[in-house]
Amino acid sequence: MTDSASDGETARAYLDSLRRGDLSALLLHVRFEYGTLGVSNEGVVVVKAPQPFVEALSALPQRDRKRIAEAVLSRRDLRVPEDIVLKKWGDPLDGPATLLPDLIIHREMMIAVATGGQSIQDVDDYYSARQARLVEGCAAAGIKYENPHDSLWDWYNHWKTEGWGTYAERREYVRKLFAGPVAAAVARVNSPSPVTEREPTGWERVDRSLAKVRQQFSMAAAEEDWQAIGLVCREVLISLGQAVYIEGLHESADGVKPSATDAKRMLEAYVRHELPGEGYKEVRAHARAAVDLAVHLQHRRTATRRLAALCLEATSSAVAVVAIIAGRNL
Repeated sequence: MTDSASDGETARAYLDSLRRGDLSALLLHVRFEYGTLGVSNEGVVVVKAPQPFVEALSALPQRDRKRIAEAVLSRRDLRVPEDIVLKKWGDPLDGPATLLPDLIIHREMMIAVATGGQSIQDVDDYYSARQARLVEGCAAAGIKYENPHDSLWDWYNHWKTEGWGTYAERREYVRKLFAGPVAAAVARVNSPSPVTEREPTGWERVDRSLAKVRQQFSMAAAEEDWQAIGLVCREVLISLGQAVYIEGLHESADGVKPSATDAKRMLEAYVRHELPGEGYKEVRAHARAAVDLAVHLQHRRTATRRLAALCLEATSSAVAVVAIIAGRNL
């Protein structure tokens, strides 16, 4: 068997040329081995991937797995096998990188139980846990996810209520339901944000606003787009201040009562109360600097992608710092 990293790049390029970005993106974390079976010149393609990528690849329809084999062997004089051989490889991945494989596993599981491929009783707990992760993960990533079925029994009752007696009707519904989220997740793989994603804080408005600004950043292309990043970052910090500031308990350094939109004073008063003294002045300065940068970018006519990324990173970092102080991310 031959192991070659270059074949991974070739396979992804081949799939991209077929507009199968979903399959291409799934191959980002995999390794390939290929060879022949006996004297028939039939190729054997072994795909090694960490979880949950190996599970997502396994869940794909057989025709899609064959397409991956075709992509791997696209520059080899070997007959394409009907399927690939999958093996677990490396440590499991987690976090934002798993959004795409989780979406695909979820989609294929919904199709499988609706077409006689799997029993609801056997997989419903896996589905419910993944559904909760996807709701949270898509929200944090700014991806619109509208799957209303919290369990596979919900999904079962839905297709029964709708009177979908054929497998084709159920497949069509599920594929349409996941088309948008999968496309958005693929786009994130191909155009990753330079800003580190962090765990949701649990402050709904803060998390929702951060997701919104990340989505805007991924779509921004002109100066006014970059400038708008500062405006939304400022909204994030205002929401953060409102989430933690308690009037009468948290006093600002200058004694001025913060207004409902004075993020700087609200955050400084909160951090000052929680971490008083000279030893924590850098932490207080961190939140203040994030607000200053957001406001600066908002009013700058020559905003750039670099400045917008700095603003988003500063804002995300300020949120993370305050969440840690509040015990949210511990």
